Amino acid sequence: IMAVNVKSIVLASKYAIPHMKNSGSGSIINISSIAGLRANSSTPYTTSKAAVIGLTQSMAGDHGPDGIRVNCIAPGLVYTPMVAPRMDDDLRQIRKNAAPLGSEGTAWDVAWAALFLASDESRWVTGIVLPVDAGLLVTSPVTYNRLSQQTHSGEG
Repeated sequence: IMAVNVKSIVLASKYAIPHMKNSGSGSIINISSIAGLRANSSTPYTTSKAAVIGLTQSMAGDHGPDGIRVNCIAPGLVYTPMVAPRMDDDLRQIRKNAAPLGSEGTAWDVAWAALFLASDESRWVTGIVLPVDAGLLVTSPVTYNRLSQQTHSGEG
């Protein structure tokens, strides 16, 4: 898990940053998870996603003087083809109802956040973690942990 979630970012950055330095600016957007902000039942996954957040913040400090912005998106319980086989309609509805916005997120929600962070409109934004989770992080930790466990196990 660490190789996929952390080492991949380190290696991609290692090769991208010199080109960004030469151009005088750049924007790196790392993908973590709300699990990196609030632990769930999967210690290796949570650890790797928390590491992405720490790496993002360190990189922002290190490369800001080079004009490179480094930010992180922390998606919530997004409905994707990868999780679809483990979810029935009841679980999807439970997840929708759990977050304050009461809606189900898709990959497009994460993409729109990335588009903002890559744009000039965020020119003064670096080192942040942007939860894209319909407000799930502001709910009870018990609610989040229960939903996370149900999603991973496929139980409704």
